[in-house]
Amino acid sequence: MFKRSFLNLGEGGESLNRRIYAEVSSTLIPIIDSFIGYFGSSEFLNFLANPWCFSLLCRSVGLNNETAGNVALVVSVLSDNIEKDWEINAAGGLYAKRFTVPETVEKVATVMGISEKQVEWLKYSSRMTAKVDDVAVQDGFRLWLHVIIFNTKAEWAVIQIASKAGFNRLYQWYSGKLSYSRFTLEPHTGVSSAMKSLYSLDFTLQKNLELQRGCIEVLSYPLNRLKSLKFAFNANQTRLSDFTSGAVSADTNPLTAPVRVNWTAIAKITETAPSDFEELLAIRGLGAETLRFLAICCNRLLNITPCLDDVATLFSEVAEGPPKDGKTYQIAWDFIEAVRYSRLQGEKSRAIASKLASMVERFTTS
Repeated sequence: MFKRSFLNLGEGGESLNRRIYAEVSSTLIPIIDSFIGYFGSSEFLNFLANPWCFSLLCRSVGLNNETAGNVALVVSVLSDNIEKDWEINAAGGLYAKRFTVPETVEKVATVMGISEKQVEWLKYSSRMTAKVDDVAVQDGFRLWLHVIIFNTKAEWAVIQIASKAGFNRLYQWYSGKLSYSRFTLEPHTGVSSAMKSLYSLDFTLQKNLELQRGCIEVLSYPLNRLKSLKFAFNANQTRLSDFTSGAVSADTNPLTAPVRVNWTAIAKITETAPSDFEELLAIRGLGAETLRFLAICCNRLLNITPCLDDVATLFSEVAEGPPKDGKTYQIAWDFIEAVRYSRLQGEKSRAIASKLASMVERFTTS
């Protein structure tokens, strides 16, 4: 059934949205049912979080690119049509609905047999993935979709979409990767985008570990020292009016761009005395500009120059580039087998499986 939470795709109106939604649902749900039935929910979450595999998922339902609308459509269909024997559930959604994860997780916990400790892990994971991509990864994109899909073992995948000047960016996460890197050390399974930024202040990059440590160190400085640095910085920084006059590109170096500092938040953070960067990031009230000011302090006081590279992969390069590892090939072939033996009509399942196999074979035979 068409849900009102589904993204309005713009051109075509509600009847077109209903038709597209129905068409995608009729194909996607039998395929997912088959995949989970054969390979389990853990492997399905791993599949969702893999950018190259997700592109196969889109193409299996006739969506031939990973635009924001197509990603939101696939996620909406999945979230709205979860079957009980899949042993998974989903929380979050578009815009304001992305903040409903805690209530949703608590509501389904008893039915799914999820313990109180696992509930807290899922809630924390949801909040931290959003906090990383909205605060610690300062690439100019702002989140508007956040969905966490989780199973009875509290394993999860997170899919997030953010926008900037009419362009969109997709962030993918998988809990299995965090067993060794946590949330603040290159934690994504994929970041793909319609465009790349000239500057991206990504605190989670391996190259910015020194910056993470520097943020903790500068918080030990007297507050007056940091305030005096802000005033000195004001005299030489780019002005907000420069942006409206067109004199400065929207992609301005974050170490010289205007910054508003929440001194009350910084004072509370210094009282908390976080021991590492993840603990710092988890503090409620720490926003992107306050964190960027700490990066400026690291640059001015500790002579730390952060890496400002945008490491996102363009959407056009995701499906066209070969998988990075053998595991991706294996899960792709598993997915094709799931399509072939799904409850779709035989002719349709064979046609979809053949199309997907030709995509994978381009790389396995090269």
